Amino acid sequence: MPTILVLFYLAVAASRPDIASYRPLFSIERSTNANVVHYEARVTEDGKLDPADPVAVYWIMVAEDGRRQELNYLEKSRAYGFTVKCDPSDRSCNMALVSQKDRPIRIYLEGDTARAETLIGGHRAYLTRIYISTRRVLLIRTVDYIELFGVDVTTRENCYEKVLPTR
Repeated sequence: MPTILVLFYLAVAASRPDIASYRPLFSIERSTNANVVHYEARVTEDGKLDPADPVAVYWIMVAEDGRRQELNYLEKSRAYGFTVKCDPSDRSCNMALVSQKDRPIRIYLEGDTARAETLIGGHRAYLTRIYISTRRVLLIRTVDYIELFGVDVTTRENCYEKVLPTR
C-alpha cells in the first residue's frame, strides 16, 4: 500500500507545472510586534499563476532573527489564511482573507508584476500593505482598526482606507 501512495504522489507531482518564481503581492503588519505576514503569487515556468496553489503565505520573523516561518493552524483559520479560486478564462484568481471575507481580492499577473486588486477607499487599487492595530482586553486581543494601503489602478496615486471593526 505505501508503494501505491508513493507512485500516486510522484504522478501528481510530475503533472503539476514547476514553480519558476514567487512574486510579492502584499504584506500585513501589526501593532503587536515587528513580525510581518507576506503573501506571494506562485508563478509557473510558463509565466502563469499556478492554478493549483496560486498564493503562498508565510511570516518573516523580524522581531526575532528574520527567519521565514509558516503560519500555524489558528493563524490560517482565524486571521491570515485565505480562500482562493482561479478563473482560467481570464487567468486570474479570486482571493478572500478569512478575516475579511467581504473584501474580495483579485490576483493576476500584469507583465512580470503580480497584482492584488481590491477596493480601497472606494477605488480600484493594487493592495500593497495592511496594518492591523490591536489591543489586549484581559486575555483576548481585539482589533482597534485596520488600515489598507495601495495604489489606484487608474491614477497610480496612493490609496488609503481605515476600517473600524463592527462590534
